[in-house]
Amino acid sequence: MNAILRTTLVVAGLAAASPALAWNVWPDVDFEWYANVGRPNVTVEAHPAPRAGYIWSPARYDWTGTRQVYVPGVWVKDDYDQQSASYARGTTVIYSTGPLELRDRDGNVIPITADAYPVGSAVR
Repeated sequence: MNAILRTTLVVAGLAAASPALAWNVWPDVDFEWYANVGRPNVTVEAHPAPRAGYIWSPARYDWTGTRQVYVPGVWVKDDYDQQSASYARGTTVIYSTGPLELRDRDGNVIPITADAYPVGSAVR
C-alpha cells in the first residue's frame, strides 16, 4: 500500500512540475499590441536637454473628433507667472495675477498664513 501511495505522489509531483502539463488561468495577452491596433508605427522620440523658460511637451496622439492625429513634440514657453486666474464671486468675475486672497461673505480678508493663527488662539 505504501509503495502505491509513494508511486502516485511521485507521478503527481512530476506531472505538476512538467512545463508541458502546466496550466495557467490567465492567458498571456500582449495588451500593448491591442492598445496600438490601427495606429501607425510609433517612433520613439528622445527628450531634448532642458531649456530655460520653456517646457517640453512630448509627442502624442490627439483626438480630432473623427480620428487620432500624431502631434510631434514641441517646446512651450513657460509663462505661468503671466497667466491670470479668474474667480467667480456671485455675479462678478475677478481676475487675479497675484497670490490668492480669500474673503468672507462681508468682504473681509481671511488670512491664510500660519502667523495669523498663533498656537492656542482657538481655545477660549
